[in-house]
Amino acid sequence: MGVVTARDQQATNASSQRAGPRTAAPQSGFAPWKNPSLPPIVRFEGITKRFDDFVAVNDVTLDIYEKEFFALLGPSGCGKSTLLRMLAGFERPTQGKTIVAGQDISDLPPYQRPVNMMFQSYALFPHMTVEGNIGFGLRQEGMPKNLIAERVDEAMGMLELRQFAKRKPNQLSGGQQQRVALARAIAKKPRIVLLDEPLGALDKKLRQQAQFELMRIQETTGTTFIIVTHDQEEAMTVASRIAVMEKGVLVQVATPGDIYENPKTRYIAGFIGDVNIFEGTVSAIGDGCIEINAKDGYQFKTRSSEPVAVGQQVCLALRPEKIRIAHEQPASAVNAIPGKVEDIGYLGSISHYHVRTAPGERVTALRANAAHTVERPISWEDGVWLDWPVDAGVVLTG
Repeated sequence: MGVVTARDQQATNASSQRAGPRTAAPQSGFAPWKNPSLPPIVRFEGITKRFDDFVAVNDVTLDIYEKEFFALLGPSGCGKSTLLRMLAGFERPTQGKTIVAGQDISDLPPYQRPVNMMFQSYALFPHMTVEGNIGFGLRQEGMPKNLIAERVDEAMGMLELRQFAKRKPNQLSGGQQQRVALARAIAKKPRIVLLDEPLGALDKKLRQQAQFELMRIQETTGTTFIIVTHDQEEAMTVASRIAVMEKGVLVQVATPGDIYENPKTRYIAGFIGDVNIFEGTVSAIGDGCIEINAKDGYQFKTRSSEPVAVGQQVCLALRPEKIRIAHEQPASAVNAIPGKVEDIGYLGSISHYHVRTAPGERVTALRANAAHTVERPISWEDGVWLDWPVDAGVVLTG
């Protein structure tokens, strides 16, 4: 595992200062998936992949658009890497088509596809220098030496690797090796770069720095990036859209904000970030709100974008940061429950409060540590009240 040197940190800070607003971020207006007349650059059409009796990918249809930073997210074994490998040409689909820029490439070998893949292990040649590794694919294609030199220098400049050009991989930190592998991938100027858990070998702080570096490179090149990751925070940070997978199927495809704030199922709500789940039955509907009789005996009032009926079993999902925690009982009795603080997790900027309610529910609430003090206004074993606005929760029917 490499370490971040002062020079690396300065380079990272300089890169962050130079980078402008994300062109692929939903808030910037980049949303080609909303334009029905715009063709996708990648289309998986009814893709299924079986390994003997095991179905790794099950009838997936998915469109990815040019200049997107797209994330395939899910736990191990959900099929995300298999889907990426079928796009790269390392696996053949059992059925369905893989279409790139309008062309069915399902039967093309990997070297004829307009994609380049960056592996988790980086797969750098230990006997080659940085510039040798970056130019390897170009030499294999038979590109003239002068053009190879130009491409390699351009890629090294983009990833700030020129000072390391003559070094071997074992003379580089983990972050520098990651940048070399990415430079090799983009040197061929593919239309699509595939990233298979590219930051998994880095420690947390370096991984966070590398995420923003990937975003900067993707913006600079305008290349479509498709990343496979099981790290929810990583996907939420880098992606313009996320496809959440479970057991070989797509369960939701949306922007990071939509997936976090409006998960479609209980699985997604629990997989993306922390969440409190209250099970109950719809008891009344009116005035744009529904009332829920929770199994723990409490009654909640919330808004719902999902059509529901009186008597229907539902779940109310509440993010911890949406819940207020205080010693005093709130003025409104709506969505207010008492409890006792059982555990506190201090994370510097915020604290996690785990509260046990009278019926035995364990509820998590977050509170920002705005004051410059380590003294906590709410401590262990304190009696507290939890409450939240009517529009804070999400009603889940699946």
